[in-house]
Amino acid sequence: MKDLPSSALPCSATRSRFRPISLPVYLDSKAAAKRQARPPVDSPPISPVDPPSLRSGGGFHISAIPRLLRPAARPPLLSKQPMPPIPYPHPKANESRCCQMLIHGLFVAFEDDYTSYGESRPEDLRADGGRPFTHFISLSTLHNSAISQTSDRRTGTRRLKLRLPRLYSPEPPTPEELEDKVAAAREAAAAEGIILTQDDYYDIVFDEGEGSRFTGLEALQLLAARDFLYASGLNVDPDRVRVLVTTPRDHRTDAIAAVMGYLSLELGVRVAKVLKTQDTHPRVLAIWKDTISEECARFLEEVSHVGCD
Repeated sequence: MKDLPSSALPCSATRSRFRPISLPVYLDSKAAAKRQARPPVDSPPISPVDPPSLRSGGGFHISAIPRLLRPAARPPLLSKQPMPPIPYPHPKANESRCCQMLIHGLFVAFEDDYTSYGESRPEDLRADGGRPFTHFISLSTLHNSAISQTSDRRTGTRRLKLRLPRLYSPEPPTPEELEDKVAAAREAAAAEGIILTQDDYYDIVFDEGEGSRFTGLEALQLLAARDFLYASGLNVDPDRVRVLVTTPRDHRTDAIAAVMGYLSLELGVRVAKVLKTQDTHPRVLAIWKDTISEECARFLEEVSHVGCD
């Protein structure tokens, strides 16, 4: 390797910025203990230095290390005291799952990632004040039946499970299925006086459901969610009842649709009004806004009044 010119060397190679340690540092506890056992030794006086000797190349001559410079014990930085734990920037469950309170006692959130893969785990989300939830509405593509309810006699926790349709089919649609899908969309558009463009056809062919902002839940499932919320007593004692609605991350529309019937009747306004208030509210997370189309809102409005006198 060729020698570099002195101008090319870094500053640390030409002149060190740090001076070497001149005093012994004892890292071994035994050595430190032996050293502490020795009686203190008074430092002899420093021999006087003739100023001219400095100019002639001489320097200070210390015959012994002064007592004040000796470390009497182990330095604090070398102590064996445990270091405090370093906080890891892990997002809280309420933040990573976008837990949102819609009204007092009613919350919506994305399901746990373990639940998405079929592993059952206790719910770690909490309502306001850190209190556990008393009622759950679980939307999932993994449920065995379209509608099912369970109750824990020990804790009193009640659960409603609604099966969601799978948005992403493992097999691509056949040409005949695509033709039927486009024909149905063309007829629906013609009934409203709308002419479909080429971009509309692409949206129809490649849309799997979530982008349409129309719920995949059936009317009976929406009614089951409405009746479950009323039976929970949320409208009677919201301080005691706390309901959590969970959904996969690609089914935001279905989670909002599941509670719209209850909210519309309880608040005494139409579904479209509830959605408008929610979509413009500053304290509602953006992920839960603009999830329902006007057509879906009309469908939810009709379903919400089924069976009501």
